[in-house]
Amino acid sequence: MKVACLIFPNFKIKSELKRRPDLSNRQILISGFNGNKEVVLDYTNNIKGISKGFLLKDVLLEIKNPIILKEDEKYYSHVQQELIKNLLNLFDFIEVDQYKCIYIDVSDLPMYSSGRIEIAEIILSAIPEYFNVHLGFSTGKYSSYIAALLASPDNFKALKFNKKNIGKLSTYLLPVSDDFKTRMHSLGLTEFKKISDLKRKHLLFQFGKTGGFIWDFVNGIDESKINPLQLKENFSKEIEFHETTDNYDVLIVAMESLVLEGFTLLQAANKYPIKISLICFVFGGSKWIKSITFKTHEYDKEYAVSILKRTLSSYVFSGPIEKMRIQIDDAEYKNGLQLNLFSQMRKESSLKKAIGKFKSRFSMESPVYTIRDFEPCSRIPERRQILVRYDS
Repeated sequence: MKVACLIFPNFKIKSELKRRPDLSNRQILISGFNGNKEVVLDYTNNIKGISKGFLLKDVLLEIKNPIILKEDEKYYSHVQQELIKNLLNLFDFIEVDQYKCIYIDVSDLPMYSSGRIEIAEIILSAIPEYFNVHLGFSTGKYSSYIAALLASPDNFKALKFNKKNIGKLSTYLLPVSDDFKTRMHSLGLTEFKKISDLKRKHLLFQFGKTGGFIWDFVNGIDESKINPLQLKENFSKEIEFHETTDNYDVLIVAMESLVLEGFTLLQAANKYPIKISLICFVFGGSKWIKSITFKTHEYDKEYAVSILKRTLSSYVFSGPIEKMRIQIDDAEYKNGLQLNLFSQMRKESSLKKAIGKFKSRFSMESPVYTIRDFEPCSRIPERRQILVRYDS
């Protein structure tokens, strides 16, 4: 498998600076709650000596007058959905690891030098520059992440994942828990080479099944595969209110939020809505349902919000609302055929594989030729183009 990995450093901070560029030179903390404790979720690079997960009250003792922003999960999700939509227009299979990174399956694409540069440029052009992403290529999911860590911002790194090439890498780059990394450091195993010099059975005895995985990994074996994002055919999302409510302003805000999420997912899936339903669960067990049918292929959020808002405002519920759900009952792909950007490259790659199998099976040269320019301006027609073997 061939995998590309995009790492997004400080995704939440970069997203906030997109809508608040006036804060670009300030010290910024983004806070949220872990249980009942308020902690730091992200921070700008001009803040030193802290880590994500630190208690906010402790950090404020060390840093004077930072800008504190509350976590806006809805906004971050919207920004990420836009990125996912861009990448799905280029590639068939991607995996999203929270806001940390995105993996892309590039197995069917040519990985020779010029082809890799072209693919890297296209991937990087799909991501706004302000994210300063790191892009890595390798033979597996975990090794591609290491390659991305070694890459410069807004650039890429192709890592040949073999024992000789990765020997000097730090043990802290292993795709295992921090507890395992600390234990290995305490044993003096600080580099991949020091671990690979041991026998596999010793690591199995000391670390169990994980020890076997570590030994394979430091010896250049990475068989990790991505878990592709599955776009649901039927989408539903609901909001459960902390307390039952009959406040129409609260209900309308919740409805608008749900409609926005539904349409965002449809756009990412390259689909148009045909029918959507809003369901309100009334205290006591009854339900109220309002369905909207779309007759044209448009992402008309305003149309849906307008109808639902007017209906909600005029309807008298039999009791307070416990929760609200948006449901996409039917959707269809856009008219026309969307061609993948790499379709021709994939055809060439598949043809080369087929030629390789033919040569191996019949022990003879390929009978497939292609026409190439030789002396296109020659006065002699026969010299303008020549036939060459396709795999030459």
